[in-house]
Amino acid sequence: MQTLRFTLFITLFVSFFSLAEEPLSPVAENYIERLAKGGPSTVRDVAKSMYRSKETDPRVLDVAAEVLMRDYQSAFDRTEIDALAWVVNALSLAQTNRYQPILAEVEENASHKKLSKYARKRQDDDLPVDQPFILGTVDLAALAGEEAVAKPAPSAAASVEPSGKEYHPITVIREGMSMQEAFDLAGAPTSKHAYQTGKNWIPFNYKGGDIRRQDALYKGQGRIVFSNTSRYSDSWRVLEVVEDASESGYP
Repeated sequence: MQTLRFTLFITLFVSFFSLAEEPLSPVAENYIERLAKGGPSTVRDVAKSMYRSKETDPRVLDVAAEVLMRDYQSAFDRTEIDALAWVVNALSLAQTNRYQPILAEVEENASHKKLSKYARKRQDDDLPVDQPFILGTVDLAALAGEEAVAKPAPSAAASVEPSGKEYHPITVIREGMSMQEAFDLAGAPTSKHAYQTGKNWIPFNYKGGDIRRQDALYKGQGRIVFSNTSRYSDSWRVLEVVEDASESGYP
């Protein structure tokens, strides 16, 4: 059993440092830059998207962990608490116990009981062993003061706006992202098409999630399908990405 645990540790250790040499995806770049430079509202939105799009890159999660440890004892505003609670949720995607020690610390010393509750809920001693996260591993000040990561070479399907901003193919978009986040990465669509779903007619569907959808059509690429999260808000999340090189871009 000890030999098996040691082998698993070595495998995860090698995998982690091999990953560190790989280029970051456009999505990971976006998350890191916004976490390092953004205020509570931005951190909340990023952490939500990380959780819903199932972000597991430890380089991204380490930045989120650093933000959590920087702010968890001084956060009292509702938006700040909500943002850090979502960061805790995002860290639970690591699938290792790398962040378990800091979650235990947050549970014990957090400034608000809601944050303690979320940290306690997300602890799992049965996760595979990995190197524990060490506070100070990420220099947030340095990330906030310069470009978060080097930009990769433009993809053949990427587009560049007259302003110089580079957009990525819709294949980088993930389920669970917000509409604005998707457009920030892929650029504005050629056109959009909105419609109702059958869920609009289900009795007692009080929340009204997924009663409306929007297709963002990208000529030569396909479409991004968005679903509304509630009838009481104008929030949209990515439901799926449909690749189609024959897409005309018009409904």
